[in-house]
Amino acid sequence: MFRLFRLSSSGIASRVSLALAIASCLISSVSADVETTASIRGNVGVAGANVTATHIPTGLQKTTEVGASGNYVLYFLPIGGPYTVKVEAEGYQDQLITDVFLSADKRRDLNFAMSKELMEETTVTAERIVGSDDVGPSTILNRDQIDAIATINRSIADYVRLDPRVTINSANSRSTEISVMGANNRFNDFMIDGISQNDPFGLNANGFGTMRNPIDMEFVDQISVDIAPFDTSRGNTSAGSILTVTKRGTNDYHGSVYYNSFTEANVGQDANGNEFPEFEETDMSGWISGPIVKDRLFFFAGYSSFESAEPALYGTKDSGAVNSAEVVTTAMADQIKNIASSVYGYEAGDISNVSFPEEQTEYRVKLDANLSDRHRGQVQYSKVESLLPRRYNRGNTVFSNNYYVKPPIIDTMSVTLWSDLTERLSTKIRWSSYEMEEDDSSIGDGLFPEVNIEVSDEDGNSDNVYLGGDRYRGANHIMVDRQRLNLKAEYNLDSHLIKGGLDFEDGSTYNLFIARYNGEVHFDSISDFESGQWSYLRFHIPLAGIDKPETAAANFDVEKMTAYLQDTWYVTPDLSLMFGVRYVETSTPSEPVLNPNFLARNGVPNNSKFEFKQVNPRFSFDLDAKNTMFAESDSIIAGRLRGGVGSFLGRIPDVWYGNAYSRSGGLTDYNRFRSFSDTIGVMPAASVADPRFFWVGPTSDYTVRSAYFGDAQGTDPNFQPPTIWRGSLGLDLSLVTGTDLTFEWVQDETRQAPFYQDLGLIQTGVLADGRGVYDGAEDYWLTNTGKGNARSLSFTLNQSFDDVMGGSMAIYFGYANTEKNSVYSATSSQAGSNYNYMPRYDGENLPAARSNWMAEHKFVSSIDFKADWFGDNESRISLVFVRKSGEPYSVMYDDVGYNAINGGAFYSDNALAYIPSSADDPAVAFSSPEVAATVMTYINNSELSEYKGQVAPRNAFTSRWFSRLDLRLTQEINIPNLDGHKAKIFFDIQNLLNMLDDENGQVWEYSYNNSRKIINGGVNDDGQVIITGVDTDDNWSYRNNDRQSVWQVKLGLKYEF
Repeated sequence: MFRLFRLSSSGIASRVSLALAIASCLISSVSADVETTASIRGNVGVAGANVTATHIPTGLQKTTEVGASGNYVLYFLPIGGPYTVKVEAEGYQDQLITDVFLSADKRRDLNFAMSKELMEETTVTAERIVGSDDVGPSTILNRDQIDAIATINRSIADYVRLDPRVTINSANSRSTEISVMGANNRFNDFMIDGISQNDPFGLNANGFGTMRNPIDMEFVDQISVDIAPFDTSRGNTSAGSILTVTKRGTNDYHGSVYYNSFTEANVGQDANGNEFPEFEETDMSGWISGPIVKDRLFFFAGYSSFESAEPALYGTKDSGAVNSAEVVTTAMADQIKNIASSVYGYEAGDISNVSFPEEQTEYRVKLDANLSDRHRGQVQYSKVESLLPRRYNRGNTVFSNNYYVKPPIIDTMSVTLWSDLTERLSTKIRWSSYEMEEDDSSIGDGLFPEVNIEVSDEDGNSDNVYLGGDRYRGANHIMVDRQRLNLKAEYNLDSHLIKGGLDFEDGSTYNLFIARYNGEVHFDSISDFESGQWSYLRFHIPLAGIDKPETAAANFDVEKMTAYLQDTWYVTPDLSLMFGVRYVETSTPSEPVLNPNFLARNGVPNNSKFEFKQVNPRFSFDLDAKNTMFAESDSIIAGRLRGGVGSFLGRIPDVWYGNAYSRSGGLTDYNRFRSFSDTIGVMPAASVADPRFFWVGPTSDYTVRSAYFGDAQGTDPNFQPPTIWRGSLGLDLSLVTGTDLTFEWVQDETRQAPFYQDLGLIQTGVLADGRGVYDGAEDYWLTNTGKGNARSLSFTLNQSFDDVMGGSMAIYFGYANTEKNSVYSATSSQAGSNYNYMPRYDGENLPAARSNWMAEHKFVSSIDFKADWFGDNESRISLVFVRKSGEPYSVMYDDVGYNAINGGAFYSDNALAYIPSSADDPAVAFSSPEVAATVMTYINNSELSEYKGQVAPRNAFTSRWFSRLDLRLTQEINIPNLDGHKAKIFFDIQNLLNMLDDENGQVWEYSYNNSRKIINGGVNDDGQVIITGVDTDDNWSYRNNDRQSVWQVKLGLKYEF
């Protein structure tokens, strides 16, 4: 029976395990032992019987003897199938189960009823057998199910979105954020063949080290999403664990070649009725697998290539771009460009309809060997090279040479040996390596200062024009190396299955990152830019010299050790329990540089090492609900009640370590001038002096400050990584009608979450609306908070029908109601940005609030129809529909310039807005009666009215709902005279609703989950915020950078054998 999507398990197990873990794991990139194999377990009832599982594609056989209790278990089996499982016992007829298929890191329960009657061998197909140890909430998709899903980007997000507790931010595969239970996507663990492929440093929005999907989907055999993996060998996540397993060689040769080409002709018109800008995208891949030595040695090899271009969506007021400027015209932009060239000798590039090419290539090789009846080995290697141009600065007026390139290169390798040392003891040894290098640079001259020019009109509207090198790419080079060893053993004690293991990881990180190494310079007008009269300047100077940026690099090691032990106890035929413990030690052997001034100012040193130990307990149970709860029901043929509770420790991006090493204050002079300084003078024309690094050039009298003068960043010596308590309770029911139902509850309570402080924060006053005013020292401190929680209630339904229009049809429906509350979103690589871009009311008094990634409601459904209408060529029609509520957002003040109303301790434009109760509210002052009338009219007729007379809490508001319907049509075509060779045509329509009605399927959202609707003119002498207007659609943006708001049609071709 085909299931497009299955929640919790591939079936409803009659008995399953339960887990208690006593320790969890902190990992920065590769540190959870996730199995890419499976196991079979069950009861025969006859001690001494032999159970043999045969993997038909490779001829692998594993045999075990049944213990005294009648139980058996077979470990470390390749996933997929088909398998045959045979039981032989003297005096009993043989029993055989065929067509058994296995899922990664899951146990299949197969029980046998032996008979002494003298009969021929009894054969049962596995479709009639139900069972899995999938106690925690999860989702599994096999290759056939993957092929059913329409996908334009061929992103992993298109597949995992079928879990109703998983939300996708609807962006492209570079920026796709896969959130599980409303959590930060950086807290997920994404693995390929058991090796974590997370962004090890924590810079990429998609959570991967690569710019696009970290693996070509043609290479994937299976995908699973685990939300609460109670098995104690699993760690490295406080959100969700996503595992992909690649294809492997067998005794038959198989392969395929996939190709598609995609242009603007395949894309619908945008919200303004504009045709999509010209582009071409090509995507191709090929793989082959087969035997090197039959039944012994097998290979898989794959190659993929992707080429595309970023769409041109931004431009000047009169450019016709979808996202156009409010003030800056093409003539103004040309004036700025000419000044940059003629005065400063800098070529700014283009400002409207900018587009750059994007590329990614992947190489992947896997060797599998059946070394003997008791030993199996595997070696695999992969390399992914990406190239993505992008921009950091917001707004619609960014010159092209301010864009930058991200070119990561990732190499992974692993060697694994699985062994059955005895009938009862099985082991696994794996060594793996992960290496990543990324050297970012601006498109243009990366050492020319980043220039920000404010251009305003008489009505108070303004645009910021950016040119020069990106301020974060002047010195930005990352190298990460991870070496890991896993040792695992599983021992069968009949009614108890014992599992234990050790993980060791040694990692090294090099991070050259000097924010504003090339400088950041602001000008209040075009004329000021021409004269060099800047209004804001910030720069970062290596003390060893401006030409020696490498001396400021962070260079540190991370050492980790994990131990775990668990016991799965099969208490009765209907109940199993699992108890376990997981223990983790992590340390950075070297200390950051001590800043004595930081120590003197704050009473604590900035150079604490990351050293912590953590123990995380887990417990789970699995009960046969049919025999115990629904024994009298004729409509329920199978049922499971399962659940557990445990502690889960999440990932830490390396950049969190690195801030303390790179920002000690002992290696650089990081300074800022909030107004013009005669000491430095104007930015000189190229005819006078080189404008690059002009603050230390011949026209400047600035003296580089000595070491330890400025701010520094440190870490609480008691800091713990993100850790949660997670509990789940699920009920799975199979009905006589062929319907499968799952009801699931998941609850999180935060143990430890990241929290940022400025140790020099001092309150200097109070405003009329009750908020404090603060100054700070920018001595940022990474510590913990225990605030936060999450809850999800979900329901899924699967139903299959045979003989529908000469074929079969599978229907799936899922719904989840999710609530997630957290404090810091922690999306930036810099402690200062995480701290200052936080919407806040009163200093560091920060309550938990709705998560940026949360979708309170999500509906997902699918229909998959298959029929052989043309001989033995399969025709297939598949639909996937998703509807979800919008993301939360905050309403904040739009401050005057860089002056935050809540003091100099915080960046401007991040203070939560007080919502006046009336025009006479004493907490605020309106600049005029007309402004008061306009603002109050908007408040009284908008969602803000609920919070009149108080500060609107962070993320109190919700952007609009989003719906998308995708269609895939697939047709097989036999290749004449080549048995087993077929061509496949894929026809995908993404966002079919938009094709039917161009008002549907559009993605609108508030950028960075905030809207500065309330415009203020500063604070008066009475501490009242002066409200000068309202911008009703501030930051409300149409998202179509990856064509996600329009329909797209793609034709794909595949030849396979």
